[in-house]
Amino acid sequence: MYPRENKALKRKRIIFIAIVAAILILAALLWYFLSRRPTPLAYSGTIETREIQVGSKIGGRVTAVDVEEGQSISANAPLITFEANELQAQRDQAEAGVAQAAADYNRLQHGNRPEEIAQADATLHENNALLQEALNGPRPQDIRQARADYAAAKANAVDTAATYDRMKPLAEKDVISKQQFDSYTAQRDNTAQLAKAAQEHLALLKAGTRTEDIHAAQARYQQALAADKLMHQGYRRQDIDAGKALLAQAQARVQQLDASLKEASLFSPANALVETVSVRPGDLVPPNQIVLTLLESDQLWVKVYVPETDLSRLKIGQSANVTVDSFGDRRFNGHIQEIASAAEFLPRNVQTRDDREHQVFGVKVRVDNPDGVLKSGMSATVTLQ
Repeated sequence: MYPRENKALKRKRIIFIAIVAAILILAALLWYFLSRRPTPLAYSGTIETREIQVGSKIGGRVTAVDVEEGQSISANAPLITFEANELQAQRDQAEAGVAQAAADYNRLQHGNRPEEIAQADATLHENNALLQEALNGPRPQDIRQARADYAAAKANAVDTAATYDRMKPLAEKDVISKQQFDSYTAQRDNTAQLAKAAQEHLALLKAGTRTEDIHAAQARYQQALAADKLMHQGYRRQDIDAGKALLAQAQARVQQLDASLKEASLFSPANALVETVSVRPGDLVPPNQIVLTLLESDQLWVKVYVPETDLSRLKIGQSANVTVDSFGDRRFNGHIQEIASAAEFLPRNVQTRDDREHQVFGVKVRVDNPDGVLKSGMSATVTLQ
């Protein structure tokens, strides 16, 4: 009887030992796998957003402010408008300058018009005829005609003088009126002057053309010849290039004024929240002064500081979970956007003095904000696997 009981007890011990051994093995395996699984990394930080400072290069008097502080706006929404009447007038004047420069350049490219060339030819022909006349002197027929004109004028003067002599005694006796006598006097004087002019013209023709008149005719002919040559040859390459440069300069002036006019109206560069507005309608603002600050609502991130020992577990693009105190356990998706290339000391407001003595690397974690509930300045916890 005793040997049977010893065998049963022995069997139970073996089974018990086997169970204990199995449990120990399972515990060891569990500990092994758990020890190899990395623990999540958690860091604290504050949600930040990109700040956009808006200003105008030209400044001026503010005519309209279309936003208020705390207002959410979309991209390209109007912000502030400056007075630009003077700039617009300058732009209109510059546009007229472009039209003039384009017309001049077009004329230089295509040369002179046919009617301008024909006019230059006619002027040259006329001056050539005058020069030949000056060189050849008066023609014999011109002298004969001048002599005949003088003889006729002299005879007419003699007749009117004789008539005057006959009428004078009658006027003294009041036989004729004073008005009639004055008419005879005027005829005598007029015909005498005509006769003298005809005599001088005849004398000039007999004397021939003066040297100074010939030189003046030659100078006018040479000037007309040079002008006619230029008309036929067109414009020089240098003149065309200069006209092209003037056109480009005028167009650049218009572009410069267009850029300035664009600065007279400020628009939002992105979806944002208006943080501060520092001007009101009527304010006179100098150029390059910041007049409005925006917070870009879809550019949120958390800046955390990671010890060097954890840096090997991080990489750009790595997923992250972000929680904020305002929304309890709700998790917001994020990813690592930037890892600092140089170490730094922890900021004074992050941890204790002992912790600040350790070097860390700043890590920027971009946070998705689909419903727009996250705000700049919220405390956040970033968890990385």
